[in-house]
Amino acid sequence: MTIRVASPPVSRFETVPAPRPSPPRRPLAHLPALDGLRAIAVLLVFWVHFPFVADSALGKAVWSLGQTMRAGYLGVDLFFVLSGFLITRILLDERERTGTVSLRVFYIRRALRIFPIYYLCVAVYALTFPFDGSALASLLTYTFNYYHPFHPTPNAMEHAWSLAVEEQFYLVWPALVMLVPIGLGRRMCGIVIPAAAMAAALLIALTVESAIAGNLIYMASATRMMSLSLGAALAYREITAAPMPAWQPYAMLLGGVFLLGLDHTARAVGLISPGGWYWTIALLGYALISAGAVSLLVTAGDRLARAARAVLATAPLRYVGRISYGLYLYHYLLLFLLGLAPYQMASSGASLAQVGAALAVVVGTAVISYHVIEAPLLRLKDRFGPRNAPPPSYVD
Repeated sequence: MTIRVASPPVSRFETVPAPRPSPPRRPLAHLPALDGLRAIAVLLVFWVHFPFVADSALGKAVWSLGQTMRAGYLGVDLFFVLSGFLITRILLDERERTGTVSLRVFYIRRALRIFPIYYLCVAVYALTFPFDGSALASLLTYTFNYYHPFHPTPNAMEHAWSLAVEEQFYLVWPALVMLVPIGLGRRMCGIVIPAAAMAAALLIALTVESAIAGNLIYMASATRMMSLSLGAALAYREITAAPMPAWQPYAMLLGGVFLLGLDHTARAVGLISPGGWYWTIALLGYALISAGAVSLLVTAGDRLARAARAVLATAPLRYVGRISYGLYLYHYLLLFLLGLAPYQMASSGASLAQVGAALAVVVGTAVISYHVIEAPLLRLKDRFGPRNAPPPSYVD
């Protein structure tokens, strides 16, 4: 026989305890090593864009090594993976805290961060170089990445193609992060979108004239979603606390190096053309190296990863990383204005005084720009944080 014990009646004067609220989400941790990685990215771009010192055999050898390694391409790709990770990280954090993403706030913050010195450079370009209405229109509308492949003449603002890619990414990505379930978003970023980017590159290689196809694959947003989405996949891993196998960052790094080496060799012996087919393979190679580097800093806990984080978090590299947007944006325009355009100096180089002066002008301009223009706007931008947001603990 089962004896049932009745629960004592609850007095009308007693209260049932409310469920304990879940602890608030911790603010996004700032990852100082990523500032250092931004510094490495912009220095890789400088390595190939600045002229070599004409009277220095060592200087020319170092410059030639950068050209052979195609270091600037890796630097740009690192920026894409970092952007995909950091922007998606911020959007996912807001979604988890508030249940939605404020598109208005997102676009105000992006405009304050990106537009002022970008349009300053466009204005300088328009006032100091021969008028080209089509090129100027593409710069003003952030579509230079589709203009330049079909008009590949040297241009003092041609590096703006990468900023056009990022702006086009910003137009669609916040809404996707807000609407797509998190589990599905992670699979899309890690598998579906990279596969679609490769398919887009293959389609361009098959259908577009080789001389145009290489630049189009290199600059198109559809193909560059490879790197942006792999960076975003790391943010989805972080928000879902999904562990990454310890070997995976190293596998991505080695796989990317292998692909680029194979691609370079195949082009050198004539197995593939230097245009679309080369860039279809290179696209994946650079993306794997960049995603491997970022994931090593974000997820790995082994001794090598800790050492890399410690080096990249040093104060000088972090400072260069903080001013990297200005360094990247100003350097190419100033090299043209100083008569040291890369296409002019590739065979002759420049004197040590010219190279040193150019570097001083570029760095000085970026430092002044950061402290006089960018930093005040960053402080203003932080006033437009998402609702219920924690105090800013990162720079985006």
